[in-house]
Amino acid sequence: MKHAMHRIITSVLCAFCLTSHALAQDLDEIIQAKLRPGWRMANGIHMAALQLDLAPGWKTYWRQPGDSGLAPHFDFSQSEGVQTVEVIYPTPKISWLGGSRNIGYDTRVIFPLQLSLDNTADITLIGRIEIGVCRELCIPVTLDLTTRLPAQAPVDRLIETAREAVPKPGTGKLTCAFSSAEDGMKLELIVPFAEHAFEHAAIELDNRRLWVDTPKLERQDGRLIITAQIMTPTGQPMAIGRDGVTTTLFAPNGAIEYRGCLGA
Repeated sequence: MKHAMHRIITSVLCAFCLTSHALAQDLDEIIQAKLRPGWRMANGIHMAALQLDLAPGWKTYWRQPGDSGLAPHFDFSQSEGVQTVEVIYPTPKISWLGGSRNIGYDTRVIFPLQLSLDNTADITLIGRIEIGVCRELCIPVTLDLTTRLPAQAPVDRLIETAREAVPKPGTGKLTCAFSSAEDGMKLELIVPFAEHAFEHAAIELDNRRLWVDTPKLERQDGRLIITAQIMTPTGQPMAIGRDGVTTTLFAPNGAIEYRGCLGA
């Protein structure tokens, strides 16, 4: 577990130490970004999207980046007429660099944005997006983007395709148990059925101060057992709400997401 913390810290520090060197290559050659204005749905919700196009060999990260990397941060608070913005994450790819697991996107990714509005008129969407774009190491990038969202516009099929590519919701809830462990805690999740060819899992917690290491998967008696180490700020066990555990299971043909878990 201590080794995992060292790897994470080293990755972040190196990203910032080498930023000036990496930026010798024009960022415009690495990443192109734009807001797709989308369309207004019959229920008043507006669907827009952030589109990122990456140069060959470069990638960016999912909301849980893996063993290292930079999770994206979206800020649309400067927009007028927008009440809330929900960022929708398409199913990412899992890759490995040495012994480090990365979860993210390459080539092109479209993040659908579901907006609730204050009025029915055209509005201006103003966003500041902070992401990491990575090859061997990461460059932290801040994107300031603006677009007009028309009240009348046709459906954007690229956004629709991205919406359909999200992990499917799981049926029911998983069983989970927490126990003490070195540097923090251990989490065990039980999937009572294992008919899907799940190869990887990602676990997220509501408390962002807690780090979850790469989970291990094992099949026993028709069940899938997932175990992961949770590193806490003090190295001691702490209270974690089961409702705040999000588990995403990845198979070759897609992913399934479970929100919350039940006590064993």
